[in-house]
Amino acid sequence: MSLSVQKELELLERLAKQDAKAFSELYNLYIKRIYVYALSIVKSPMLAEDISHDAFVKLWENATHIQTDRSVQAYLYTLTKNLALNVIRKASRETWISDEIISNALANSEDGLQFTERRETSKFIKSAVDQLPAQRRIIYDLCRNQGYSYKQAAEELGIKDTTVNSQMVKALKNIKEFMTRNGALMVLYTLHFIYF
Repeated sequence: MSLSVQKELELLERLAKQDAKAFSELYNLYIKRIYVYALSIVKSPMLAEDISHDAFVKLWENATHIQTDRSVQAYLYTLTKNLALNVIRKASRETWISDEIISNALANSEDGLQFTERRETSKFIKSAVDQLPAQRRIIYDLCRNQGYSYKQAAEELGIKDTTVNSQMVKALKNIKEFMTRNGALMVLYTLHFIYF
């Protein structure tokens, strides 16, 4: 069900005056669509739920600044896309987010061919990681495989957070270069989507 232009303008005007009932009507009307859209980007139900709720929080916070020449739905989709992309970018720094995205993407869409490709991808990544310099390999293992934050890894190794960050950036670059040299273009695309 979609709103008429007149009804939408009326709800936006009421929303701009912090009318909770208008907000509730918009929320009930669009929350499912926004959730499904967020899920299509991040693949994780948990992350999609957070993102869709955050989109409505932003709608409430920005109510007085919303332009009335575009639909609420279009505005919410733009908010949702930006929030989802922020989560994906954050995944490069927080292992649990990338793990959440990967595990749900695999669980929800993997067939036999995809399983084989993933297994081959894992072998490529392992080979690439094995060729990293020792300290870089240890940092990568702590942050990617053992779930350490950059700060925790720095404390564990007695080095600065900035060193961990720098080594992780270099590790990902090394892995991508390895993939390119070995013709693993699909893997390269997957890494780019997950980590950047």
